[in-house]
Amino acid sequence: MQINTLKFGLSLFLAAVLLTVTPSFWHNSSSRVMAALPPKILLNQVGYGPTWQKQAFLLNVDALDNSEVAVIDRATGESVLKLQPQGSVSAGSVGDRLQIIDFSSIAQPGEYVLKTKTLQSAPFTISPNPYQDTLTQLLRSYYLQRCGVEINDPVTGIHHAPCHLKDGAIAHADNAHAIGQTIAAAGGWHDAGDYGKYTSTAAITIGRLLSLYEQFPHTFKDAQLVIPESGNGIPDLLDEMQVGLDWMLTQQRPDGAVYRKLSGRQWPNEKAPEEDLQPRYVYGITTPETAKFAAVMAMAGRVYQPLLPDRAERYLNAATQAWQFLQSQPAMQIDWVDGDDSGSGKYLFSDIDNEESLKTDEDDRLWAAAELSITLHQSQFEQYFAAHLKKMGYTLFEWKDPSSLGMVDYLLQKEGNLAKPALKRLIRTKLLAHADKLLQKIDQNPYRLANDRFIWGSNKMSAEEGITLVYAYQITQDPRYLSAARDQIHFILGRNPFNQTFVSGVGANPVKNVNHLFARVKNIYIPGLMVGGPNSGAQDGIAPKNLGVLSYVDNAKSYATNEFAIDYNASLITLIVALIR
Repeated sequence: MQINTLKFGLSLFLAAVLLTVTPSFWHNSSSRVMAALPPKILLNQVGYGPTWQKQAFLLNVDALDNSEVAVIDRATGESVLKLQPQGSVSAGSVGDRLQIIDFSSIAQPGEYVLKTKTLQSAPFTISPNPYQDTLTQLLRSYYLQRCGVEINDPVTGIHHAPCHLKDGAIAHADNAHAIGQTIAAAGGWHDAGDYGKYTSTAAITIGRLLSLYEQFPHTFKDAQLVIPESGNGIPDLLDEMQVGLDWMLTQQRPDGAVYRKLSGRQWPNEKAPEEDLQPRYVYGITTPETAKFAAVMAMAGRVYQPLLPDRAERYLNAATQAWQFLQSQPAMQIDWVDGDDSGSGKYLFSDIDNEESLKTDEDDRLWAAAELSITLHQSQFEQYFAAHLKKMGYTLFEWKDPSSLGMVDYLLQKEGNLAKPALKRLIRTKLLAHADKLLQKIDQNPYRLANDRFIWGSNKMSAEEGITLVYAYQITQDPRYLSAARDQIHFILGRNPFNQTFVSGVGANPVKNVNHLFARVKNIYIPGLMVGGPNSGAQDGIAPKNLGVLSYVDNAKSYATNEFAIDYNASLITLIVALIR
């Protein structure tokens, strides 16, 4: 009876901690009481650098079992270290708790597991570059998402015939095209688990990865990814980004404005890409998409110039033409008609995506001005950037607000590029203020997550906040930022309540049931896809709702938590490269 009273008191105490110490982490929790999660050893299932801090979590491990944790070298089967769990912190539903196992002293490269009396962790590696295979799979996903061409992959064996070759017809008449007029818009990538193509997410994906290439060009080589263009003397990453860039060019009107998406009017249920024969439409222009287009084309204009100067000039001309259109439209313009989203995502302000940044295009224009300024060194762009920077906050980079990448690219540009020191100081201040807020969130979060908003694409948001923390480390050399950035990748790659990596084909227990139409129809497993992750809204009716970090399920029907998207991968790719270089 005395023991039961003690357990009841502990439960009340943990509930109080849950409600007071980590309210942002568990906000939106439903009144439903969940049973405690089963005991697990949670850690990054891919691995750690030799000098990294290395911490695993014991989730709900009984006191009789957690008295000692052994680190086992898998090559010899011998224990190389024995540790005592540290602390105990509430981790969600009443009764759940986490304890820390710190094995940072293990630096010898090799493959290891952690063991208690009854539990064993997933294996992990310690290596100077533990993420090379993961990085390659993530990068190769773009080839497997290509549209309008035959896919015949020698690595995975994945195949489909050319698809959507008749893309696409103009959905609504405008000053450049009649309704139903066909423009040549085949190509690009399927954006996610279905077959739509979107200017916004293509721009976010390409912008993120071109910026990464500019920072770490020697990471990316020709013949790195085994794609059709391998061996042409161009880094495979740039070959792949050109697929997206060239499709984006098809979305630009003669006056410089850019259409926002291309899709069918119905969701393509249970059809492979080449079986989706419905008419597909090009939907209205918007100034936010036009600005994102201008930004990424300006980036491409400078990145491709040494390798493909004619192509680079075409990209840059498209960027300046888009900017000219924006100058003729000082107010945000969105050509949208009810019914435009019957077979594809909206990617505009909505009941689900209701951030204030979606009510303006100033963030998109700021990104465009920054990239055009860096590429062209013309005062008109820098003046616009300077005039609007002060009122812009620094936030994570996404389609809803891409301004932070413009700020970072401006901050990181070479000193000889006429960048104004005062603007750089202002960006630095904004970035570090945001990074310091992230450190506070991480300290209050049992899983050490920087993102406390469990909405659509929360894993991407965690990766992006990790990237900001890496930027903060690059600026200050403060190791707190670097350690916090690593915490974000640990969550994505297994140190989470599900003891699962959120990337298909990666780790001992990867996500198995990605919401991906082609994979489901053909009953195939596509590696290298990061899924969206916990989403309290659980709009699919499949994942549990209003449970914060627990609002996730590895179910192929859970499009709200388990769907892949091209911009998700771009964020994780960038975080990985930034952490290992």
